[in-house]
Amino acid sequence: MNSDCLVTNLARYQIKNITGGLSDIRNGQRYTGSANSNWANAGGLQMTRIPIKLFVVGALLIYPVAIYFADDYLSPSLLMAGLFLLLAARLLVAAWINQTKRFLTIGLAVSMLVAALVVLVLMPDIKLMYLRLYPMLLTLLVFAFFFGSLFTRMPLAERLARMAQHDLPPQGVIYTRHLTWIWCGVLLCNALVSLYTAIAASFKVWSLYNGVIVYFLLGGVFACEYVVRTYLRRKWAAA
Repeated sequence: MNSDCLVTNLARYQIKNITGGLSDIRNGQRYTGSANSNWANAGGLQMTRIPIKLFVVGALLIYPVAIYFADDYLSPSLLMAGLFLLLAARLLVAAWINQTKRFLTIGLAVSMLVAALVVLVLMPDIKLMYLRLYPMLLTLLVFAFFFGSLFTRMPLAERLARMAQHDLPPQGVIYTRHLTWIWCGVLLCNALVSLYTAIAASFKVWSLYNGVIVYFLLGGVFACEYVVRTYLRRKWAAA
């Protein structure tokens, strides 16, 4: 079984769930049954679901660091099986939170569980390189979503912006298209650096960059963009 393809297929769904799921968390979940039952259960269910989702996503984000510390105790096949189990858990939480396309999500989760079993049984001597390529593949997939959206009516940055502000001014539409291009450049550069750390750097450097440094770099880009966006919004409002 091609484990890279499974990771790529899951990541594709995961990015779609991120971009679509933010509005579900903001607007509340859709439940079947009577309206009164929905209103009574929504708060408790959401309070339970969101922390679980954040825990699983957080575990996936720090997985490169976890691999570094677990390398002396676990084989690469166990580490990869653990990654597939985390991905399966992420999908199951997504199916629990957002019930649209629930069967597809559960099906993908089952495929991740099967992949974990296949790795353990049929691929006991798998190379650690497959795990080291995971951050790069995921980054390239996010880049593909941003870049591909530039050729649609609404770039991805604009879609995300409209979750907070439905009626964007014309300047905002132009800004979000430029912002999508910027994120394409940032993600592509990050993928190249991640690939370099996977094939040419030490295991420690790979873990440090993909599990720690990259999040500070992306956080810095977010912070700079927030400052620029705040300034431009005031400028547009004053015009």
